[in-house]
Amino acid sequence: MEDALEQLSGLARKESRCTRCSETAARRLRAVPGGGHPHAAVMIVSLTPSQADEAGDGEAGAGLVAELAAFMPALKTSRDRVYVTTLLKCVPRGETGVRPPAPDEMGNCFDYLSREISITTPHYILAVGEETTRFVLAKLLRDRPYAPGDALELRVFDNPAFKVVPVATPEELRARDAKEQKQYRERLRQLAHLMGI
Repeated sequence: MEDALEQLSGLARKESRCTRCSETAARRLRAVPGGGHPHAAVMIVSLTPSQADEAGDGEAGAGLVAELAAFMPALKTSRDRVYVTTLLKCVPRGETGVRPPAPDEMGNCFDYLSREISITTPHYILAVGEETTRFVLAKLLRDRPYAPGDALELRVFDNPAFKVVPVATPEELRARDAKEQKQYRERLRQLAHLMGI
């Protein structure tokens, strides 16, 4: 049986050849694979790769983790113990440039994220941002223990194999006032301790 690193490498090759989203595939610089510890206890999932990730030759998430670490300092010393990926593996572009992803594009890419979860077997998945969170929860939870308008951030949702914890994006956190940021940092500190990072 292939080990996790070999499986993830094979998955990255498959992503690099993917043409399920023809417009995005035609305009991308490259598909950006996830990366990090192949058996991480914590997986961080954001919506799309950054343009900086796409322009480089590495894995998704370097910039995201650095930004999140400003609010969750444990990530500064735990980068080698987490796995970072994106729901979409390409930066979505249209005729006018970078655009928000379409629902069918998220659906097309979900198989790749599902496979990453199966390979890395995380105990916790941090879903970054509202759009990522709602899509991932809809796919991973059989019953939805929340209503459409409910606040989801920092709630712990149990899947039989792991827990999903939604967190705000760094941009959203920076837009909040100093008191809210301080409270959020404390809650993230407690979460990091719970997750063992």
